[in-house]
Amino acid sequence: MAWRQMTEAECGALAEARLGGALFWMVIAAATVAAAALAGAIIDPRPLAALGLRYTVAVAFVGIWSALFVVMTLLHLRATPQVVSAGLLAWIAWRLATALLSRAGWPLAVDLLGEALLAAGFCGYMAEGLRPNAYYRRRLPVQRAGI
Repeated sequence: MAWRQMTEAECGALAEARLGGALFWMVIAAATVAAAALAGAIIDPRPLAALGLRYTVAVAFVGIWSALFVVMTLLHLRATPQVVSAGLLAWIAWRLATALLSRAGWPLAVDLLGEALLAAGFCGYMAEGLRPNAYYRRRLPVQRAGI
């Protein structure tokens, strides 16, 4: 897809340039994950420790990733889509390695396939979605004649 930079007038006038829609709800979900991970680790860390180091790392990683996504989004950082997509893929890779090392079997494989499906949607939306491109990168798709 071809993109063009938004004008200053478009940045102020278009709803797509503001935090809203699916992107807003993704930020709310990420803030909830970050808050739950932090609160759980502070209030009662025993269940986390009982999971073992591999799963503790996974929970900590997704909690930090979620907080990073929220902060980068609120700061309108242009690199947010690439950074958070790479982080999400790294988290799933860690979870896959953990599943293989723990010999968890098919239930965890199904869980990871579901996570991979969700990650593909997330990464695709962050790369090609109208709102993420307008919000983070301040660009819009080029309108092609006859389409």
